[in-house]
Amino acid sequence: MFTDFPHSFYYCCLFLAAWFGIMYFRIVSRPFLFLILLVWLVLISELFAKYVSYVWHQSNNFVYHIFTPFEFFIYGFIYSQLLGDKKLKIVISILVLFIFVFEVINTFFLQSIHQSNTNTIIVENIFLVTLSLMLFIRIKEVPTYQNLLTEPVFWFNSIILIYYAFNIMIWGFHNLKVYNLANPPNLMYDINLVFSGMLYLIFSIVLYLEKIKPQSNLIHHG
Repeated sequence: MFTDFPHSFYYCCLFLAAWFGIMYFRIVSRPFLFLILLVWLVLISELFAKYVSYVWHQSNNFVYHIFTPFEFFIYGFIYSQLLGDKKLKIVISILVLFIFVFEVINTFFLQSIHQSNTNTIIVENIFLVTLSLMLFIRIKEVPTYQNLLTEPVFWFNSIILIYYAFNIMIWGFHNLKVYNLANPPNLMYDINLVFSGMLYLIFSIVLYLEKIKPQSNLIHHG
């Protein structure tokens, strides 16, 4: 797990976000309460995936076939709260249902549980980038904040846009089987781990900002 810097950085940031979730779960607003749930879901699924791989000596890809739809379900709830629009909530619900159905189809016909479910991951990433851009439009329309850099939702939405836009490229290359080349560019997977660590580091910052400023002007509490 901690064999090199990218892995060490990723897991340290993930554990940090999980710890912040324990400390601040009584303070944060509803959307970020579900962010804490997401962090713990990631941590548990990652630890279980490692257990399957290193103890059972089996492929752990099935873990991510299960994890990905539930991850997007939680993100969908967070964005439905932050966007605060009834019509958009219906659209997000449809997207969540689509991801669940797509994962089933993908597992049975395209990428089995013994393979990485990169098709679903890419679709999920595209949806998240779209939701992030929609939320930035809403942030632009809200004139009541004083300092954008102190708003938890700004940091949350920024890292979602950066990380998942980059993720589309990473898993797109993965689908092109570039790792089967004579000299595969494995560096991009290490870079992805660092980006993943940054994702959870920013989540920690989001939770801390919620602690010192629990009533963000940009958050719609539903």
